[in-house]
Amino acid sequence: MNKKKLIGMAVALVVLVSLAVVQNQGGKNRRTVADAGITTLFRGLELNRIDGVDISSDGNCAELAKKDGQWVVASLYSYPADFKKLADALQDAAAVEVGAPVRASNVDEAEYGLDDAKSIVLKSGGQPVLSLEVGARREASSGWANQHFIRKDGAADIYLVDYDFRPFAEEPEDWMDTELIHVSSSDIVSVNVGDVELQAVSNNWILADLEEDTEELQSTEANKLRSALQYLNCTTVADPALSDPELGFTNAVIYTASTTNKTYTVSVGGEAEEGRYVRLSGDVPAALQDWTYVVRNYDADDFLITRDQLVKEKEPAETEDEEESE
Repeated sequence: MNKKKLIGMAVALVVLVSLAVVQNQGGKNRRTVADAGITTLFRGLELNRIDGVDISSDGNCAELAKKDGQWVVASLYSYPADFKKLADALQDAAAVEVGAPVRASNVDEAEYGLDDAKSIVLKSGGQPVLSLEVGARREASSGWANQHFIRKDGAADIYLVDYDFRPFAEEPEDWMDTELIHVSSSDIVSVNVGDVELQAVSNNWILADLEEDTEELQSTEANKLRSALQYLNCTTVADPALSDPELGFTNAVIYTASTTNKTYTVSVGGEAEEGRYVRLSGDVPAALQDWTYVVRNYDADDFLITRDQLVKEKEPAETEDEEESE
């Protein structure tokens, strides 16, 4: 290769490098300009300073507050809130990008569903630091569209953001952990309720006072008693100000189930709306023992099975005379 060609290749290389530098710089400039209008939904807020969240829609309101270092559902007698659910909702929403407004202030807000919007208010020090109105969901040609129209802090501008606001539930009960106890039925070795005493003996479920000559145990009903704590969930909690007579605990039914090393007691009170009142004691977490819960009727019924439901009379054995007459 001659000297002239080498010089030409060197010049070409310098030109290519120069073009690459210019293109990279131009690309960076273009990204800066394109991103200039992008911000985030909670921009400027420090989530660890948020100590209150109010969510309201359709006449329902969930008020969450941080009290003594713990998040509670203030609108549900300050019952402990499901912190993971709240933290996930706040963190996900904080990362949502907000671009340019989709309308000017002279367009009717009803077109964006903001005349009947969900309200989300974040607080710090007990004072509102951000208010958010969540309007209509943008319809998709197919499937579910997560995009919603929003307005921040009462301003005129409306934005379209790509986020599903359903995690910000307006029902107070949606913020409580509704699972109370989960004890496998196979771990239960005895159950006592009323005049019923069931025990596991050599893998068999035995009724203590069963008259074996005339009675037989109904295994389906016995298994309901044994499985009553397998998935015990509640729907809400009762007002702590209500008295025992008001909640039907004057003549409560006491159900006690034991494993080899723990004992669980459930007191079943009176009827509630779509359920019954129950209280927990024994080897359950102390925090659960401070409340009166409402459980669905089909769950509460498993604690109320009586001896009459557990046994039935055996059919009398046929005598030899009866067999011969046949």
